[in-house]
Amino acid sequence: MSTDPNLKIQVDPTAGTIDVRQSAISSFMDCRRKFFYEYVLGIEPDYPEGPRPWTTADTGTAFHEGIGAYYLGTDPWDAVGKWSLAQWPDLLPEKHQMELVEIMLEGHIADLAETGADVGEHTIAVEVPVVATVHDVDHYDVTIHGRVDRLIETEDGNVIDDWKSVASFAPIDNYLHQLGRYALLVRSDDNWHWRADRVRTTQVKRVKRTKDGPFFQRPWTPLSEDAYSTAAVNLRAVLRDMVRVLDHDGPWYEHYTGECAWKCRVQDVCQAQMRGDDPETIVELHYRKKQA
Repeated sequence: MSTDPNLKIQVDPTAGTIDVRQSAISSFMDCRRKFFYEYVLGIEPDYPEGPRPWTTADTGTAFHEGIGAYYLGTDPWDAVGKWSLAQWPDLLPEKHQMELVEIMLEGHIADLAETGADVGEHTIAVEVPVVATVHDVDHYDVTIHGRVDRLIETEDGNVIDDWKSVASFAPIDNYLHQLGRYALLVRSDDNWHWRADRVRTTQVKRVKRTKDGPFFQRPWTPLSEDAYSTAAVNLRAVLRDMVRVLDHDGPWYEHYTGECAWKCRVQDVCQAQMRGDDPETIVELHYRKKQA
């Protein structure tokens, strides 16, 4: 258990507190071993020969930076450029990678204008930091930190919108756990106390538009008080499970799927574990502590 500020989970058994990022909770639900290596041990791939390679996640992050600036009324490409410079020298995108970001960003902004998808929506805030504490989770107070992409007011109620860059569209059910946590965080955060009536994802295809669209969709679902109650019960259950695993240092079983290769930065460690190889050798040779 660690209080390393570079990690996305900090545990203080003496004080009985845990600070955790929303993304770490998602990781725990997806694959405990990924959670262990990335957020408990705090390791990342080591690239001694140069900057780390650009990943699909970086494409999504760059798109987030640009579309967030668009909704703030500032220059999207200035935001992408500042983000890219901030990664230097650890990440150096190639021309074709930035071309994809440009196509996605400019194409999506054009689609919004053409379809009128944002008509009647008033953006309250973007990239909203939220914090809330769940008390007495097996004798711990667990403080959750999150960042919500966009808060919206409409005549029909308040909306939480989460941006996703995707290979293919997915139903809203695939994201309900995450969106439910976002709704709880915003409603509980002392700076907001803002109740979302609906949650949705804006899914933008990660393609160069060489074929016909559509290139984005916005699946959504309403949030009743029963839905909020269910999300709260589910969150407490996940946090209780996380606390027990942290207290007992495992079990850190892996949940290896076809998505691991592009979503997980520690997938080769899980592969070694599943094949009966020594994962610690992989870690020693090819990983390092997360950089500050």
